[in-house]
Amino acid sequence: MVTESSKKTTLADRLKTVGCCQIIGAVIFALGLVVGLVIGLYVHQNRIFQSHNIGSTVRPVSQCPSTNPVIHLDFESSLFAPLTVREMTQVAQILLNESIIMSLDEPTGLTQNFITSMYLHPPLKAMALKYLDDDGPNVGRYAKVHVQRGATSPPDVMEYKVGPLGGNKATITPLTKAGDIHFNARPYEKVEIANLNNAIKKDMHILASLIAESFDGAVYPRDITAFFFNGAAGFRAEERETRFVIGFWGFENKIDLFHLLPLSGTIHSPGTDTSQWYTHTFYYLNQGPYKNASELMDSYRRNNIRKIKLSDGYKDTTRNRLFPKRDDRKPRRNFSHRQGSISYQPDGARYTIAGSKISWMGWEFYLSASQMRGLSLFDIRFKGDRVVYELSSNEVVVTYANDGSAQNGIIYTDASFGLLSGHPVTILRDVDCPQYATVLNTTFWSSATQKPGQYQSICIFEADGQEPLWRHNDDSFAAGLRNRYLVVRMPTAVGNYDYIFEYHFYLDGNLYTTVSATGYIHTAFWDAHNPHIGNDKTKTPFGYRVSDYSMGAIHDHTFGFKVDMDVISTSNTFKLIRWRAGSILDAFKTQVDIQEQPPYFVYNQTRYIEWETLQRERGMKLSYDEQNVWIVVNDKEKNKWGVERGYQIAPMKTAAQTLTEAHPALSALSFTKYHCAVTKRKEDEQYLTSTYDINRMANPKGHLDLMLDNESIIDQDLVTWVTVGFVHVPTSEDVPMTTSVKTGFLLRPFNFFDNTAVFDMPEYYESADHKDYTHEPEAEACYEAKYRKFCKYC
Repeated sequence: MVTESSKKTTLADRLKTVGCCQIIGAVIFALGLVVGLVIGLYVHQNRIFQSHNIGSTVRPVSQCPSTNPVIHLDFESSLFAPLTVREMTQVAQILLNESIIMSLDEPTGLTQNFITSMYLHPPLKAMALKYLDDDGPNVGRYAKVHVQRGATSPPDVMEYKVGPLGGNKATITPLTKAGDIHFNARPYEKVEIANLNNAIKKDMHILASLIAESFDGAVYPRDITAFFFNGAAGFRAEERETRFVIGFWGFENKIDLFHLLPLSGTIHSPGTDTSQWYTHTFYYLNQGPYKNASELMDSYRRNNIRKIKLSDGYKDTTRNRLFPKRDDRKPRRNFSHRQGSISYQPDGARYTIAGSKISWMGWEFYLSASQMRGLSLFDIRFKGDRVVYELSSNEVVVTYANDGSAQNGIIYTDASFGLLSGHPVTILRDVDCPQYATVLNTTFWSSATQKPGQYQSICIFEADGQEPLWRHNDDSFAAGLRNRYLVVRMPTAVGNYDYIFEYHFYLDGNLYTTVSATGYIHTAFWDAHNPHIGNDKTKTPFGYRVSDYSMGAIHDHTFGFKVDMDVISTSNTFKLIRWRAGSILDAFKTQVDIQEQPPYFVYNQTRYIEWETLQRERGMKLSYDEQNVWIVVNDKEKNKWGVERGYQIAPMKTAAQTLTEAHPALSALSFTKYHCAVTKRKEDEQYLTSTYDINRMANPKGHLDLMLDNESIIDQDLVTWVTVGFVHVPTSEDVPMTTSVKTGFLLRPFNFFDNTAVFDMPEYYESADHKDYTHEPEAEACYEAKYRKFCKYC
């Protein structure tokens, strides 16, 4: 029997069930709606990325076109291209056939004749211009070769010109006379380094207990090695005194210059008879000198000397301190797991490479490189007019100051070691250059193997400045042009430092030359109880403490460039425009002699400019107190307004040489005294320095002051030698790696054109009423291949 009460209960249960079903249905509906929205958004976003609309048609997006900018890479047909492997091999065989070198095997002793470096010998300019401009004959390609002649008596170094290459008629022309370059003035190379290591083995055995007790149980040569590149090997060419310092092993079986140890000495190492070499002048914790290792060890055992003891386990942590890898002990930054912004080429490359000739947006030039002097460009033209004949990196000088017994007064001239790196892996993908860049190989002669090597050295690409080259907003319109430029870049490593040389070509005729420094710092040992420092245990006169036992040694980097300007022709003049402040009469008297100030001037003071034409060769320095504009002009070529056409040389922020004239190295490095020097061009004045002068500073043979010999430079073929740089006071932020620091200079059109030189490019323009609108060409939407390889054509 169904009661009224049970009916009510059943109805309530039914209503409860229906309500639950409705709630469940609503939840399912909501979930479906959310999932549908997510799927819809995903599909929509994916279509945005992978397709574009044309009318009502949706088409899938394809990979961006991979146009090949390389027409051909026949370097041997170019006057200026770097030597090829085949050419280097030919040159070596020619020298072997003429008994100038003894073998093409790896050299094993100093009493052998072998090649230390080889690179293109640039053609004579007059002959090159006839070939380039007047359909003259191809003058051929030549090599410049440095030969270390240990088998001659007396031994020396010779330089030769070999060529023309490619045929059977090559000749050998000596560029120096026997004995001109003393054997002891040569740069260090692998054979000598091996002999220097042999020379200290006995001393390291004598000092074994000192080394173990002081340096965390270190054993030579298992844990430590010696560093021999501690500045000049001799003040005079006849000398050869090699200072050495020991340190822990670092990367790739090389010494760790960040963890050097306070034990040093000197090797008397002249000539080729290594049996006559000996060690002397030992220091420990800057205490000495001790005449030999035994005397030092005796003093150490008798406790007559202050000692150092590194903390236990220290030697096993040095590599991790310096190794450039993300510190796993630190949390990642927010969103660092996502890829950062990148550039790509939506319409393929807009530059071409034919041999060593590069063309882009009105610019044309030839690329070259030397293993000693680095990256060069020749015959640079814009819109058909030659602007520069040669723009070349020439020298890098690094001057250190620290309190280390073997390292005070260190000066490196990096062209002595070679500015073009010989590392097999030079270009770092997505670090040095974007994925779409073209990478070119250059050759490097190995003195160690007596064979040429070919390495990825230079990358070329168009860059997006992501900024306006020009812009203007007005009531009636808005207009502008996006800044894009061509980059030619050469990263290189010289010891602990890495340099990035590059040239930027802009749409308006500007040409930037920049160089950056990065890598890891060269330190000295930090001695907390050094009696030469005060109570402040954080710094010395030579730098800050940056690690447990390391002090960052202060230094500067000075970069010298050869800028052979040819504004329209080789007949050029150098002018100074001086930026002045003074009275109104002072301003007018720069052109006319007036006695009364015109009445329309509000003040009696103004700014004005005055001009000076340099009559004779001169070196100049920048000064904040006296602002000057440097221009190279062609007095015979005028623009539409009757003004001589020219180019300005404008350095970026730079440093000045602070060494005094009393410093013994300054004559050999005289280019560092100036920011710009102007000389009359000569074929025998190719470089700012000699690669041998750092080891014969008492009598340098090739430096800028010798070129500044007061010749007339009016309407002449001029070379401007531009020097830029920066000082570096290392801090803890330089550990483990120094982030990039940049300097350089700009070559800027100066009345070279009749107006702004970019209005042959399609720009952005929109009128205020939106009736008139133009924009850059737009490529179809595409995506860049994620793992596109560098220059498969090279």
